[in-house]
Amino acid sequence: MKGVGGRFFAKLKSISTNVKQGLVLPTVISDIKNEENGRAPMISLEEIIEKNVPDSVEFEEKCPPGGSDAVILYTTSLRGIRKTFEDCNTIRFLLGSFRVSYDERDVSMHMEFREELWRTLGGRVIPPRLFIKGRHIGGVEEVVGLHEQGKLIDLLNGIPRSPTTAPCKGCGGIRFRICFSCNGSRKVVSEETDDDHSDHSDTPLPISCVECNENGLTKCQVCF
Repeated sequence: MKGVGGRFFAKLKSISTNVKQGLVLPTVISDIKNEENGRAPMISLEEIIEKNVPDSVEFEEKCPPGGSDAVILYTTSLRGIRKTFEDCNTIRFLLGSFRVSYDERDVSMHMEFREELWRTLGGRVIPPRLFIKGRHIGGVEEVVGLHEQGKLIDLLNGIPRSPTTAPCKGCGGIRFRICFSCNGSRKVVSEETDDDHSDHSDTPLPISCVECNENGLTKCQVCF
């Protein structure tokens, strides 16, 4: 009996906590009993573990720019729809708890991110949307579901850890800064004047700033 108990605990040590709960224990006991009776085990522990670890090929291959070996999270900082804003915070919190490096792309701060997301998924979807290693994992329901099953951390395997949890010193974690050329107005003064085109005045002409986006913002040079 002592030998049976020793093998039982030896097998348990090699199993992850998530797999042990409700999945492996009955099978381990059956395997040990079968071994004592000279019969082959019903199923190996390795097979059980493999069946319960998610494979990235289960998720649709949809790779946003720069996302083949990275984690990309599309979010919005607008609070007009409270649930959408809270869903973004939920996934952001989960990724932060694992301390992995990820690229957050706020569609409300930069229109190119919104267009990028729509092109990648082929439709006008709303955030949050998570991509891991070039595959679309889904929205908040899919991500939270994977986390509750203990599978999200396996999908993040191989992703570099974030060197720090402190916000960027350049932008405070917003990832954008007010344009220095136009101070966020999206207008700059042209060197040309009205006098170059008519005889009315020599007032400088305002033109659109080419340095910033539609919100008068530029990407932070520190964290981008």
